[in-house]
Amino acid sequence: MSRSTLRARNAIIGAVSLAVLAVAPAAQAYPGDWSISGEFERTTTPSFAGGFNPNDVDEFSAAYDNRAKTLAIDLEYFQVPGRDNVYVSFGTGLPDGSCNTGAIDITIASRDITTTRTSRVWIPAQWFNNDGRHFWRDGYWAIRTDTSVDTEHYERFATLERDGVDGSLEQVARLDSDETEMGWTFGSPLLNGLAADCVEITVPGRRAPFVIAPPAAPVTVPAPIPSPTPTPTPIPGAGAPDPLTSDDVALDDIITSATRVGSRIKVTMTGDANQVQLRIRKSSKTLAFSNSLSIKNQPTSVRYVYVRFSDGTDWSDWDRIAIR
Repeated sequence: MSRSTLRARNAIIGAVSLAVLAVAPAAQAYPGDWSISGEFERTTTPSFAGGFNPNDVDEFSAAYDNRAKTLAIDLEYFQVPGRDNVYVSFGTGLPDGSCNTGAIDITIASRDITTTRTSRVWIPAQWFNNDGRHFWRDGYWAIRTDTSVDTEHYERFATLERDGVDGSLEQVARLDSDETEMGWTFGSPLLNGLAADCVEITVPGRRAPFVIAPPAAPVTVPAPIPSPTPTPTPIPGAGAPDPLTSDDVALDDIITSATRVGSRIKVTMTGDANQVQLRIRKSSKTLAFSNSLSIKNQPTSVRYVYVRFSDGTDWSDWDRIAIR
């Protein structure tokens, strides 16, 4: 299919972090199959580098075959991209038009292709001078090893992780150095029953990810709720409850962000609660609530931290926070 034909089929899917045009899902060949695809407008958003970001994505597509248990993804760029990591994360669309990612995470990295060549080299006979003593060395054959980098090709390797499944799948693509299109196909019985309808693509040099997600749901204004009858204020010291209760703590209003500083992850929270629980991969820790917490010695492969809050009685739902 030509690019002009593909662009003609695309439709605006709503206000997301970047303007994106997405095609309607293709008809399912088998129950459980799905596909996601879209194009992105190229913009000169404010940048320290100025001009266009070379890592801007032009087109993206993904297709899941439930019968074959395979997931295929394809990326196309406007120009030759850099070789820093790219992160692709699938999930479920939320009513506000954003994507609740984490169902499937793919990390795309790159590496040079090196060539090693071994050859036999004749070392001719010669005189040597060692501390004033002269001696003769006969000629001989020596083994020489030369290593060079392939300037015309390189490799992109993509690693897939699925929520709830240990380990990862890896696929490698050999690309021309001036290539702007790349793709991978992952297959495993453990890819059974994958479900996703949105995706975030995080590229170097851009703070906000590219997003393909279902349109935001229409906003409805609920009918006014009558004000409840006020209750008497408890007398201090006369069996009054803890002052930090679910009545005056809005757990859902707490805003959380996470940033990386070397091997340390700093978690910043606004609002108030009794306790906060942090989870990274398979480890979790419950701490007294603080507006700023530091998590030390975390590898660079950690990209998300999960948080939830307690008012002393109940816990909020887990929030998945991307580490910037």
